Amino acid sequence: MSALSNEIRAEVLKMISMGGPLSFTEIMERLNMNPKSDAGKFGYHLRTLIDSELVTSDEATGKYYLTLLGQDVANFIYGVEEAVRRKKGEMQVRTSSLTIEPFDRKKIIQALIREANVPRKLAESISKEAEERLKKLQIRYLTAALIREFVNAILLEKGLEEYRHSLTRLGQPVYDVTLTIENAAYKGLSSPNEVHSLAGDAVYEEYMLLKLLPRTIADAHLSGAIHINNANYWVLRPADVQHDLRPFLNGELPPDGTGLTVPSHYAPKSLRGALYATLCLIKTSSGLVSNAQTLPFFNVFLAPFVSGMSDEEIRSELRDFVYVLNAVINGSNMSVGVQLETSPPDFLVNLPVNKSSSLRYGDFIDDSIRLLKLLIEVIGDSDGSGKVFLNPAPFLKISRKALVTDAGLESIAKACAVTQKWGNVYYINQNPEWQTENAAYNADLSRLDSGWKDWELGTIRNGVLDNITINLPRISYAAKGNDDRLIERLRELVELSKEALIIKRQVIHNRMKDKLLPLFQEQLSGSPYYRVDESAGIVSFIGLPEAVQYHTGLDPSEDAEALKLSLRIVEKIKDFCKESTQSIRILPSYITFEPTAQRLTNLDISSGLVEGKSVLPYTEHSVLPLSRPVPLKKRLQVEALFQKLTLGGHFFNIRLEEPFPTSEMICNHVKRISETADIGAFGFTRDYMYCGKCGNIAAGFEDRCPSCSYSGDRLLKYTRIYGRCLPSTKWGNSERMFAMETQRFML
Repeated sequence: MSALSNEIRAEVLKMISMGGPLSFTEIMERLNMNPKSDAGKFGYHLRTLIDSELVTSDEATGKYYLTLLGQDVANFIYGVEEAVRRKKGEMQVRTSSLTIEPFDRKKIIQALIREANVPRKLAESISKEAEERLKKLQIRYLTAALIREFVNAILLEKGLEEYRHSLTRLGQPVYDVTLTIENAAYKGLSSPNEVHSLAGDAVYEEYMLLKLLPRTIADAHLSGAIHINNANYWVLRPADVQHDLRPFLNGELPPDGTGLTVPSHYAPKSLRGALYATLCLIKTSSGLVSNAQTLPFFNVFLAPFVSGMSDEEIRSELRDFVYVLNAVINGSNMSVGVQLETSPPDFLVNLPVNKSSSLRYGDFIDDSIRLLKLLIEVIGDSDGSGKVFLNPAPFLKISRKALVTDAGLESIAKACAVTQKWGNVYYINQNPEWQTENAAYNADLSRLDSGWKDWELGTIRNGVLDNITINLPRISYAAKGNDDRLIERLRELVELSKEALIIKRQVIHNRMKDKLLPLFQEQLSGSPYYRVDESAGIVSFIGLPEAVQYHTGLDPSEDAEALKLSLRIVEKIKDFCKESTQSIRILPSYITFEPTAQRLTNLDISSGLVEGKSVLPYTEHSVLPLSRPVPLKKRLQVEALFQKLTLGGHFFNIRLEEPFPTSEMICNHVKRISETADIGAFGFTRDYMYCGKCGNIAAGFEDRCPSCSYSGDRLLKYTRIYGRCLPSTKWGNSERMFAMETQRFML
């Protein structure tokens, strides 16, 4: 007790307890004592501590450390000081659970051990140092966040960065939250829910980069070498799903998976019941995927329910379905697609409608075509105020049989009439050999096919895990004209992307075990409804023409050699993806799940790789620059070369000028492309405006309504952007640039 009666000696004990063994000089420096004038006085204090058996020295290192008794005494000092603070009400902490409590150093130790697996002895040392620093601030009220910042700073100073990553607090600065709220309308956020979700998005994106992914992948994303799409939902859910309606229509599985949240527990007996079950399925799944969901074979699987109904009865039920569907997913960015078969595929014709029935889907071919035509008519109608229905997105699958039969040609003609009005139909050409027995395009334009095992395991009850986008211009800048270096760096980034997607697959397995994906984890015929291991990871790219032009000095839209290099790059991406097929399904694509080019272009500018701030964003969703005038015939030829290489997703968006062609002209082009071109997916896009003041629909884009001259925020512009039909209320900067500056054609 005599040894503790002096403040300097007490500080020495605390100092060595906190920082570990220290030399004579180091202790004096930390006490702010002068080695020349204070050495004698300090030596006296040190000898007193040694004589009291509280401190001892190591002759080999010349450093002083605490004995076991000294450590106990140091801990006692900390305990007394803490008790005094509590009694005086000093150092109160506003905790993360929104309570005010006295400061307790033990909680720092517990957090370090629990959250970062810091060894206890090190945790105790760091907690003592943090306590000393906080005491010097003389702040009456601390926050949990401030204490965490101090601890993280100490970890960084000691070179313990891995521990610091685990202890980092996730979230947004107050300023960023304020800007999000104030600029909600400008960013296309249409509801408080969307604004609210952005805070959570930021937290989960930080979590993914800090905790889930290896540093190499996180750094590649942050630097702009790659872009991880759907980063906000990466740790929670897959990107999309291709549904199988049969188990819901047959009563094998409730539409919510468990049967606990929706009242439909029976096999529907009518078209109304079947459509209700479908709506429940869509509603349930809208919270389980990030991007989109699609209903394959929609008109084939629902055909048995329309048998014996009149066209008007069917049309009425379909109209209600479309209205409710748009209301169910209103306010979300979810896309819902329906795949419509112009001729039921051979592999479905002999399948039984359900286990207890002798009827086959082939018995309802006429009903399936009738259902297709009537749904197309309903989608072509406008809502009560004259606007287009944004969902479902119709994917018309054109088989070879459809091009030579009256029923098939009538179906195509119906779809072309809707294209002429709204420009929102997606044409899927099933005739190229590379389309395999069945090709399934989702509403986010990702693509799966039956080349993976068979039509069922390959295209339904699965989807896309997620999408990694490669920045091709960045690779070109690093290659400096060397082809081998270009390909080697390309391989490195594809391998990095594959590694990230393998992690994503395990994440989805974990979320299903955690019961966070209730429908997807439900067992059906011995496997989960969502077949994770049959689902694909997508490796996409942006900036192909810019990369080739930088590498060669030649424009691939004008030069044959530059186009050859473009093909070689995409072929290599396909080859590198294919190397993984034994362990995971990886597919190449030029479709990104979110606007990516602006971010990656800006990062290349800020890093000095691109000169000038007025550089246009890199090309995305295309293999040729979208703003450069290239004849439609040539674009079609080039597109045919690349679509068969990008089996994970593609779409040839043919944006047409006004005056828009007649439906007959569009129909002729659809048939010609389907018969002669090696194109898998294409569509004709129309620009139009809707005036929310007078209800007028006008072709093209103007600043004012041509009917009433209104120019306010209720004047909506519509077009297909990055493959999706979107109103101007949903456009950000990238979407606005895409809508206004991409090339338009005359047929």
